[in-house]
Amino acid sequence: MPSTSSRSHQYSIFTHSVGSHLAGHSLPDKLRAIARAGFDGVEIFQDDLDAFASSEEFESIYKASTPPDSPLQQNRLLSSGASSSSSSSSSSSSSSSSSPSPSTVSHVALEGAQGEEELDCFNAHGRCSSRTLRREIAAAGHIAGLCGNLGLKIYSLQPLRDVEGWVDEKERQEALSRAKSRLPVMKALGTDLLLICSNNQPSPRTTGDVERLGCDLAEIADEASKFGPVNVAVGPGGEVEGRVIRIGYEALSWGAHVDVWSQAWEVVKSARRDNVGLILDSFNTLGREYADPCSPTGVIETTKVGEEGEERSALETVRASIEKIQEVVPGEKIFFLQIGDARKLERPLEPSPNAREPRPARMIWSRGNRLFPCERELGAFMPVTEFVSTVVKRAGYEGPWSIEVFNESLNRSEAEVPDQHALRAIAGLDRLSEEI
Repeated sequence: MPSTSSRSHQYSIFTHSVGSHLAGHSLPDKLRAIARAGFDGVEIFQDDLDAFASSEEFESIYKASTPPDSPLQQNRLLSSGASSSSSSSSSSSSSSSSSPSPSTVSHVALEGAQGEEELDCFNAHGRCSSRTLRREIAAAGHIAGLCGNLGLKIYSLQPLRDVEGWVDEKERQEALSRAKSRLPVMKALGTDLLLICSNNQPSPRTTGDVERLGCDLAEIADEASKFGPVNVAVGPGGEVEGRVIRIGYEALSWGAHVDVWSQAWEVVKSARRDNVGLILDSFNTLGREYADPCSPTGVIETTKVGEEGEERSALETVRASIEKIQEVVPGEKIFFLQIGDARKLERPLEPSPNAREPRPARMIWSRGNRLFPCERELGAFMPVTEFVSTVVKRAGYEGPWSIEVFNESLNRSEAEVPDQHALRAIAGLDRLSEEI
């Protein structure tokens, strides 16, 4: 395994990708496994945070109000979101006596969610009590402290689902309220990137109008700007930097209106905000423009292009698509890169949604069949190396390489599951780096 200092890009992983919380793998246990494997940071899965916040494990911590005493956590929370002048240079000395003590860190983390116990609030999923939201924010502060102790940066909170494009104004406002509820949670986590995936709810409740979608993202971005900077870890010694929260938009391969990266890019451009950018995901791009779980071959049949109906193979088609990334997307507008491959199904799925199956076929395939990069011995078959090489070498992406995998193996309950998957993920990234 290459040392972390020799990597050209930092390594990250989505916390679900080492084990499912439904199988009993808690967020703290997974973070420890991720740190042991040698990752630099993580993307926090919203469902993992929800599960931890409501767990018995967190109950005693919440009552005691004593998150882990991490200097990085203390520096990060000090004046977090309160001043636009926060920076690594001004905060490097934050570990002085003015830093909050361990017993008060949780109170800083709870800022923005004060009030009566049962006020009507929103969380990522909809309406909730203020008690529920305060507990989630406190859990986020605890997780931030644990990550600080483990030497892990928190690169993003994700995903926020079904946000943009609602036609009914009441539904639109509720979606925007869900998005705004993430800001104090992100402040407690110390991350400046919120990932929003394209809406999966179909017409007529939602629209694919690019200007409407862009306006929704712009409104969230404006709220994030007004919220103020969050203090993000930028150095090994607990240094932090105040950053405005960014909104990253990703095309799900089964999105109702936006299902390819080029459509997501049009929405990002339509938002016209510096803090709105594109999330590129190898699985969602290749799984939509190259692979087809309903095809006997596992890939899209030949397509006809141009006025003369020239036939292109699936590989030729997706190559032409990803080549355009470098042509039209500035490197600084690629906010994050997620990496995953997949295996073909032994038996193709029936095209869906249909009368018997409401879920999109690509969603069904995605949930149980993703693989880590370069795991060809396990059936990985998509051109992930080519995709990442284009994004990194040609488009100029300079951020972390982050693993995002869903697989049936993550549902096993054995205690060793997180370590096994974290090590597979590191091995996959190392192999990918060598190939690129």
